[in-house]
Amino acid sequence: MLPRKLVALAAFLGLADAAPGQYPTPHRPVRIQVAPARSAEPEVEWVAAGTRKPAPPPEVGAVLPAAATQPAPLPIKPAALPKAPLTALPDVPAPAPKAVPTVTVPPTAPPPAKPAPAVVAPTPAPVPPAFYIPAPVVAPAAACAPDCDPACGPAGTAWVNFQWLYWVTSGQGVPPLATASPVGTARPLAGTLGAPTTTVLTGGRRANNDFRNGFRVTGGLWLTDDHTFGIEGDFFFLGRSRDGFAAASDGSQVLARPFFNALTGRPDAELVSFPGVLAGSVTTDARSSVIGGGVNAVHNLCCSPCGRVDLLYGYRYFNVTDDLVIREDLTSLAGASRVPPGFHYQITDSFRTENNFHGGLIGLSGERRFDRLFVGGRASVALGGNTQVTEISGSTVITPPGGVPVVFPGGLLAQPSNIGRHSRTAFAVMPEVGVRAGVQVTDHARLSVGYNFLYLSSVARAGDQVDLRVNPAQLPPAPLGIGPAAPGFPAHTTDFWIHGVNAGLELRF
Repeated sequence: MLPRKLVALAAFLGLADAAPGQYPTPHRPVRIQVAPARSAEPEVEWVAAGTRKPAPPPEVGAVLPAAATQPAPLPIKPAALPKAPLTALPDVPAPAPKAVPTVTVPPTAPPPAKPAPAVVAPTPAPVPPAFYIPAPVVAPAAACAPDCDPACGPAGTAWVNFQWLYWVTSGQGVPPLATASPVGTARPLAGTLGAPTTTVLTGGRRANNDFRNGFRVTGGLWLTDDHTFGIEGDFFFLGRSRDGFAAASDGSQVLARPFFNALTGRPDAELVSFPGVLAGSVTTDARSSVIGGGVNAVHNLCCSPCGRVDLLYGYRYFNVTDDLVIREDLTSLAGASRVPPGFHYQITDSFRTENNFHGGLIGLSGERRFDRLFVGGRASVALGGNTQVTEISGSTVITPPGGVPVVFPGGLLAQPSNIGRHSRTAFAVMPEVGVRAGVQVTDHARLSVGYNFLYLSSVARAGDQVDLRVNPAQLPPAPLGIGPAAPGFPAHTTDFWIHGVNAGLELRF
């Protein structure tokens, strides 16, 4: 009896378990079934011992019964138990984790491919406004001929072009300088302009307007590897043109130099040869020369394997020089009324003009190649100043029979009234146009033929500076100093142009 009481007391104090069958258990859990999740918390089904009917779930805070082999604990008031969440009993096994298959990769097999990136839908292109004008479509370079040079050709970093020129100039106007009349013409009408019997021997037309030879040398260097920027220079020279005349008589013919008398206002003439009065000769010499050159930058605007267009800008120089010289060589005869026979006269009139143009140039140059053939063009305009210099001189040398020559200033058309150096600078425009066609002979040599036209405004020409108005009172040897100061310096200007053909050899390195 005493052992049973001790066991009961120990069970009451929690020191030992109650004996089996000591306290009847109204409900004994045999297993817990967890239903599939239908809500946030799992449903728990309680089954009473010895019956299949489900028992109602215990209240919150109730003591869960122990296992079937152990006695139930002493009843405790529900309020004394902590409100803890329900937990699974230790005899309920946890679900086993799913097995993860292992794939063994052979050592020689390549690594697995990375997953393809996600395809992003393209952003729709913006719709251009109604006023938008699309740029023109440029044909690809492959559309050119297969044998064309590389882009921005032709090939070669440096080049030099030798050209033979065959050009003609506009010439200079020359007034009538020598005349003739039939023998028997009255002395006041001999050689005068406007008389029905007077013939103009030289002058009264343009001189130095003939074709002449020349040469032009052009060289350049590309400063960039793609041949889009470079520098070039050129120099050309046109051979001197000479237009001369000479006439002489021993006094059997009538030769004269015409002018307009500033005192009377009527045509007049100075005798060169007249029967019984004078024997002599007259010569005229008109010359003209042209040179030019410049330095330009070459800036490419567009190019393809078969063609290119370049912008040109730089400095331009141009020079036109004219000379006009008239000479007389006279000897007085026995019939001379004012001087004894045997006097020797040498009269010279000289007119020289020089034009030096300096200006800035801008232009375009283009070329198109068709396999071995090519065509090209060039157009430019230069704006600047043209310095016009005119030099007029004259002299008369009189040698008496057996005497010493005496020199007097002034001739016939060059008198103290216009002798001297005259200079002025005027604005001028110089356009130039050229075309050419040729063939690529080798990789480094090309032959071409072409045509050029060049124009220069406001040019002083020697023939235009001659004033035919003469005051006879100023003629040497004894100028009287009466009447108007004539001849004068007219300072006339005119236009100048050159055009012609050329043939060239171009070498590239």
